[in-house]
Amino acid sequence: MTLSLNPRWVTGDSDPSSKTKRPTLIERRVRRIANARSVTFGLAVTFVVLALVCAIVIRIVDQHDFRSLGLAVWWALQTVTTVGYGDIVPTTAAGRVVGGIEMVLGVSFIAFITAGVTSTVIQRGQAGAAQEDRAQREQNTKTIVDALTETRKAIAELDKRLGQIESRITG
Repeated sequence: MTLSLNPRWVTGDSDPSSKTKRPTLIERRVRRIANARSVTFGLAVTFVVLALVCAIVIRIVDQHDFRSLGLAVWWALQTVTTVGYGDIVPTTAAGRVVGGIEMVLGVSFIAFITAGVTSTVIQRGQAGAAQEDRAQREQNTKTIVDALTETRKAIAELDKRLGQIESRITG
């Protein structure tokens, strides 16, 4: 009696070529760009650039309320981060439009950063759980194979003893 186990059945892998497929150049580039660190870093840089651009724009649009670039940068940083102390506010319509746009973009960027960090944490947890599950399945498979090997040996021994008993009875 011969027993063979299909490893794809045991591991749940139905595609035999899945382990040999290599990602394309574009897929590798997307993975590199889309990893959590680069996305978070990119959003943070965009956050700072947005604040600086808005500081320059508010300085040009509302020179009455923002007499220096430093004051405009301070306002832009507290606005883009949604802190908004209220110590400096634009009073012109154009200044308020710039402030409104900056607030909406700031809230959006904070949401993206939060989503990125959350996604990374969830992916790491899922990867760890999948690895533990795979290790458990491998251990279960080994246990089953060992049990089947012992069963096969026991059956062979019983078959041998049965043969000896039959030869004594007939002989």
